[in-house]
Amino acid sequence: MAKQTLRKRAQENKRAGDELRPEGFGGPSTKVFAPRNIHLSAKTENQKHALALLSRGTSVVILRGAAGTGKSMLAVYRASKLLAEKSIKKVYLLRPAVTVGSSVGLLPGELDEKLAPYFQQTRKHFETFLGVGFANACLEDGKIEMGAVEYQRGQSYENCVVIIEESQNFTIEELEMLLTRVGDGCQLIFTGDEKQNDLKKGGVGLTRVVNMVQKALEDEPDSLRNEDLDVFNDEFGVVTFTVDDVVRSGVCAAFVRLFHSS
Repeated sequence: MAKQTLRKRAQENKRAGDELRPEGFGGPSTKVFAPRNIHLSAKTENQKHALALLSRGTSVVILRGAAGTGKSMLAVYRASKLLAEKSIKKVYLLRPAVTVGSSVGLLPGELDEKLAPYFQQTRKHFETFLGVGFANACLEDGKIEMGAVEYQRGQSYENCVVIIEESQNFTIEELEMLLTRVGDGCQLIFTGDEKQNDLKKGGVGLTRVVNMVQKALEDEPDSLRNEDLDVFNDEFGVVTFTVDDVVRSGVCAAFVRLFHSS
């Protein structure tokens, strides 16, 4: 009976087009499965622009704008591809305190268990690109780590991708803290829709950061060095998605246009 069960599982994994976990993710003898190829085709010009920024390795990429435009999917695609290729050591998934910190303590379990409900859709994206078995293995091994922003102070991000969701809900102070965590081999990817801001005061930090960088490039203040401006030119990218980029569904697109027009 046990042999039949193992044979059945092996056949199911084969049909799914998976292969053994690469060495370095639990060892070559650990039977966890990962996809052979990871591919994503852009459906709009803004998605194409975003993929170009991500693939180029731009250190800080901000994907902002209308819901249903694939912002999170693009971010997870980039992280999944680098993780499967073993080009990075880790992926961090972060959310702002305004959506996590106020209620996370009331949920049962350890921190990762408390955060899991907030990252359900992100996890599904990882399963799409990496396969269920490999995605779960990465979570268990700590290759994919969920966290809340209040625990990131003092952290240094190196050889990793950091995906920061709901970034329209970060304060300018929180964004300063995150942006100054960037180390060698790190790519920070912010996703968010500034129209869905839950902050009660202080404005949208994400908008302020974008405006600050643009103003610095225009004014070239004496307080910044030439190499600082080079960083903003070469290592900072923004893609603003509009209602024309909605790919989730026709129903989603109709309501996005409705709310954006009111």
